[in-house]
Amino acid sequence: MVRGQRKEFAKKSGYEVEVVTIPYQGYEAKYLAAFMAKSSAPDMFMGMTHQWCGQYDFCDKMPADLAKAYDDNLPKYMADVGKWKGARYGIPIEHGNFQQMYINVDMFKKAGLNPDDPPKTFDKWLADMKKLTIADPKGGEPTQVGFAIRSKGHPVGITDKFLPFAHAWGARMLSPDLDKAAGYANSPQMVAALTFFGDLVNKDKVASLAFGNPEDASARNEPRSSPRVLVLRLAEEERARRNLQGGRTALREGMPGAGALFPWTDLVYKNSPNKQVAWEFMRFISNPKDDMEHHQSQGILPVWTANLDSAYVKSRPDYQSTKDMLAQTVPPTYFHPKSNELATAFGDAVVGVLFGKGQPKPLLDEAAAKMTASSRIAVRCRR
Repeated sequence: MVRGQRKEFAKKSGYEVEVVTIPYQGYEAKYLAAFMAKSSAPDMFMGMTHQWCGQYDFCDKMPADLAKAYDDNLPKYMADVGKWKGARYGIPIEHGNFQQMYINVDMFKKAGLNPDDPPKTFDKWLADMKKLTIADPKGGEPTQVGFAIRSKGHPVGITDKFLPFAHAWGARMLSPDLDKAAGYANSPQMVAALTFFGDLVNKDKVASLAFGNPEDASARNEPRSSPRVLVLRLAEEERARRNLQGGRTALREGMPGAGALFPWTDLVYKNSPNKQVAWEFMRFISNPKDDMEHHQSQGILPVWTANLDSAYVKSRPDYQSTKDMLAQTVPPTYFHPKSNELATAFGDAVVGVLFGKGQPKPLLDEAAAKMTASSRIAVRCRR
């Protein structure tokens, strides 16, 4: 949210909105401690609805008029983002909440590839990644790789970056009703997808495990003496550190469309003494103008349908590829109350394959067993 919105709201309500940013690493423990303590909890916070309203009971249900405004103005694929058991609790953070592949234009051209005609299938993509990779003549790590693979950091993030590959192979991490892992997390399709993914590092050598780690942002909390509504936001888990010059690409013939493991939303804490003011602030910024301003200031896509063909969105290098992604079938979503536990167990299998600690099938069998045991997903959980 931009500073101007907070200042205008302060003039209207007498409440100042303070934004506190915390690192992604370890945020769940910090959230739990704050919510359970109550007195030190935020009034509004950024989180995943199925976790903080489903696994826990920390969310205030959105007032009916505001919920209708978002149901009427969000893109169709985002309809369930922010909902739990059919009721709306949260406001989606970003349109285009899915992954696309960035292209380094200079590297593409230098390898004799056309960045304006990116690969549309994984067969062609792998062939291009091989052309982009520069091997070490002494047999060490490549001096340049075609694909920057996510291999370090929290297993949930690693799972998230792998799932588009899994979905392209027709695999699912969980059953459609989210109540079964066995037969899905370790299906033949998932084994094939993870074999392809692991081969990028271990066989095809177009990705390397030696290229950097995610960086955590620092926490900042500047106390103020005036009345305020406290907003807790997460720092970005990682930032791109490569010289990326334009363009994203969607593997349109090989990968499903919009969807992600992290459906972030803005939520209101149910035990907040300021929750009425918090909802008033949500109403205050819930219009096309403010939606555009605060998303543009962050460099991300607005969520109101009215803004999706604005000059700002059309000027972005990902405009066309985003439209291409939205034209595809929506892939599976995993809005399970214990999605982080499930994705952690699954991510351990992905890490094991990437680091050569085992073969895909036995590691995925182990992951499916852990997922079933740790989350008790035999109990039916419907969205």
